[in-house]
Amino acid sequence: MKRKLVQATIVIFLFILWTAASPAKAAVVTVNNSGDGNFTSIQEAVNNAHDRDTVLVSPGVYRENIIVNRELTIVSHSTLSGSQTDRTYIIGTVSNNAIFNISSDNVTINGFHIAGGPFEKNMNQEVGLYLDGVQNCSLNSNTLILIDQGIVLKNSQGNYLNGNLVSFGNEGIALDNSEENVLSNNWVVKNNQGISLNNSFNNTLVNNTAGSNEAGVLLQMSQGNTLAYNLILKNEYGVLGQIARSNIFTSNNFYLNGIGVNLRSSSNNSFYENEFISFLNAADEGNNVWNSSLAGNFWNDHTGADADGNGIIDIQYVINQTSEAIDYKPMVNRISSGNSSKALSSNGNTLLVVFEEKYPEKKYPENSMSSRKKGLVIETSELGQINSSLEEGPVFLKLGAEWCGACQSMKPILDELAAEYGGKATILSININKNPQLATYFDVGYIPDSSVIVGIENGEYIYMQQDGNATTDRVKARIVGLENKEIYEKVLEHSLAYEEKGKSE
Repeated sequence: MKRKLVQATIVIFLFILWTAASPAKAAVVTVNNSGDGNFTSIQEAVNNAHDRDTVLVSPGVYRENIIVNRELTIVSHSTLSGSQTDRTYIIGTVSNNAIFNISSDNVTINGFHIAGGPFEKNMNQEVGLYLDGVQNCSLNSNTLILIDQGIVLKNSQGNYLNGNLVSFGNEGIALDNSEENVLSNNWVVKNNQGISLNNSFNNTLVNNTAGSNEAGVLLQMSQGNTLAYNLILKNEYGVLGQIARSNIFTSNNFYLNGIGVNLRSSSNNSFYENEFISFLNAADEGNNVWNSSLAGNFWNDHTGADADGNGIIDIQYVINQTSEAIDYKPMVNRISSGNSSKALSSNGNTLLVVFEEKYPEKKYPENSMSSRKKGLVIETSELGQINSSLEEGPVFLKLGAEWCGACQSMKPILDELAAEYGGKATILSININKNPQLATYFDVGYIPDSSVIVGIENGEYIYMQQDGNATTDRVKARIVGLENKEIYEKVLEHSLAYEEKGKSE
């Protein structure tokens, strides 16, 4: 009997050990500040979650700073539901602390709108997403606005940043002493520094947009990084390299930067198959390579013959004769777009071509504009749709955002304009939160921002001014802020008269 009792005790003890050692099933923990979830704050949910759990956050405004010290997936419910109206906002309450401070590996943060705190609070050193000494974390589809430092990786390796928007801050995305991270499809616009790498190695930056920053990409004491298929435009410096070595730049677009690439005390960096269309395309003080064995770069200020038709101009492109910075294989004056190619004059405006190459326009069926006849406002995310609409007449274009009160007040006016002009003009709306690349393209600084487009000339849109004169300078034609409906009607009437005049000539 005693032996049986001992055996039973051993079996029970082993079962308890097995149960304790077995991994618990991952759970979904819900957060809703209205009280309908498991918790009302994100931090409370994190504190009570276990490794590999998912924290699902309902739309709303959460005012807190969150410490993530375990392996979790923290996701906005609106991301999973596909909702474009219900947002999950997080506003920090402690300026010296990160809004998300991540100190664990294998963390995912997905779909949040993260904003700086009240304007009267000291915003210096406020960080949106801060990763310190971690790996295999994913930051996806987050929007960070009015924060000193948007996303910071420090001493971190093998993390993934995809589809994030960082704007109106000091540093957009900053990597410090970090390596082998992948940054893709991010939009970093209107910051002091766009994407900065400091003492960071072997990172990959692909298909990002860095626009209207002081420095689009800053490389300081960093090497072995690869930058490919990025759109770098309207920055004071497209790429600023300081003691940058052995980095590779290929298939990037440098458009309308003050200086496309400026290399200081930098060497052995390689540039090939990039497109340079900036005021000063490149400045090189060091020993860098400006072509591969097959091809160099396209330079908008370089022309010449291609006698053998191999796509390479026969005359080399000199960047700095003293430092022997020379592109020995400059590409012909041509930009490919889809299956066709468009020849460009050396002084031609090429933004439309460059933009559509990175963001190819979609093909719209013939009946896609039927909403014009119904008098509806069309929300668009494509230059191609603007261009298709122009074939039928003027386009009224409003750029705004969901968080903008004046933009919301403008909605009834747009509906009335669509009803009034539905058969004669197209009323289009762009949400700059969803389409930061278009906000950069149209150089939006204050919203709502409206204008009427009446045509395209030499790759530039033609806009109608309030005085009835057409111009390619959108600054002269834009209507900034919320105006009376009569102002918009006046410009539309001028646009229709312009169209009729063009038909009669």
